[in-house]
Parts: sequence; C-alpha cells; structure tokens
Amino acid sequence: MDLGLRNQSVVRLDAEVDAWCAEIAAKSPTALATAKRSFAASTDPIRGIGHLGMQALSPYDATARSKEDVAAFLEKRKPDFRRHV
Repeated sequence: MDLGLRNQSVVRLDAEVDAWCAEIAAKSPTALATAKRSFAASTDPIRGIGHLGMQALSPYDATARSKEDVAAFLEKRKPDFRRHV
C-alpha cells in the first residue's frame, strides 16, 4: 500500500534543495570560493593547505622580485634581493 509519502518527501526535499541553492547563489562568489577552499583544507589537509598557500603566493608571481628569483634559479646564481625591493 502506497500512501504517497515517498513522493511527498521527494517533492519537499527538492523544494528544500532549491531554497538552499538560491540562498547560496545569492552570496558573495569570493566568500563561497573561500568557504569551499576551507572545506577542502579541512577534509584533505595536505592538498587543501597547499592550495591555500599557493593562492596566497599568487600576487607575488607578478612582481619583479619573483622574476629575479626565477632568473637566478635558472641561471644557477644567488638572487640579488637588493635590486628588486
């Protein structure tokens, strides 16, 4: 005997999921990305923390000091830190 409870539960679940999705979609994309990275860091600490660290370093990549570091490494010499302050 089917009382329709299963169908009703699915309809309510779908409505609840839609409401949650709408609420999440209205949030700041930057905040959502940060939250996702935080969740990833907590569930896979090594990869998650490494990813956060790489993101923290990304502004450094565009600097003259970064270019000097890479050039020094490729040329097998010590970087001249004073030249690129």
